[in-house]
Amino acid sequence: MAGGGGSVDISEVLFKHVANGDALDLFPMVPEIPLPFGMTVHCFMLFLSTALILLLFVPVFKRPSCRVSGLAVALESVVLFVRNDIVYPVMGEKRGEVWLPFMATLFIFILTMNFVGLVPAFKTATGNINVTSALAVLVMLLIFVVGFKNLGFVRFFKNMWPDDTPLLVGVFILVLEVVGLFIKSMVLSLRLFANMFAGHLAILAFIAMIFTLSAWFAFVSVPFAVFTYLLEVLIALIQAFVFTLLSCLFIDMASTAHG
Repeated sequence: MAGGGGSVDISEVLFKHVANGDALDLFPMVPEIPLPFGMTVHCFMLFLSTALILLLFVPVFKRPSCRVSGLAVALESVVLFVRNDIVYPVMGEKRGEVWLPFMATLFIFILTMNFVGLVPAFKTATGNINVTSALAVLVMLLIFVVGFKNLGFVRFFKNMWPDDTPLLVGVFILVLEVVGLFIKSMVLSLRLFANMFAGHLAILAFIAMIFTLSAWFAFVSVPFAVFTYLLEVLIALIQAFVFTLLSCLFIDMASTAHG
């Protein structure tokens, strides 16, 4: 798209909204805000999401009270949702009580990062493969740690060996199962990253059509962009649910003896 003595690549300008960087580019015509200490934008969104969670939960639940506010009811509903619809159905009540704090934190953290990225001028931290990979690696480490703790080192791997299986077949299945643990973690990372990143690219693609094709195309692209944005709200919730559910399932399977 040319203008004056130079040219502007609209795709490059719009892609900056999903790309990482070392400065906040909030709105057009507004100077970028450099981030301190070598922090990147997605890293800043991580800290921002953490701060939002603390600002919501700490003041509400710092002191027990007989008077329950509307915010407390909403936050409790989220935790109860994780408990009753994710953790307990997979792990059972006894083991679920132990894992509920971690799973609830994981769900709320991912959900907050997803929703923060839906705010105009902000970016989605879960649209960065490094962020989702770090979460997936954490889950993978817990799979091994909890598996070794509950079953022991030898029994953890023996648990993957089917009974009454010939040696070569058993070795082959064992290798597949071990590799599968890493693949499961990779899938966790890629699923979350791809869904959040692709949704933002779809919205930007519709907006770019206004500049690259015709201004009249706004009558088509804007409704589609709005619809995609609303769909992104649903996807943000679903992906937090799926990531937490699969994490819960993988950890439970790895730490339970198969009969």
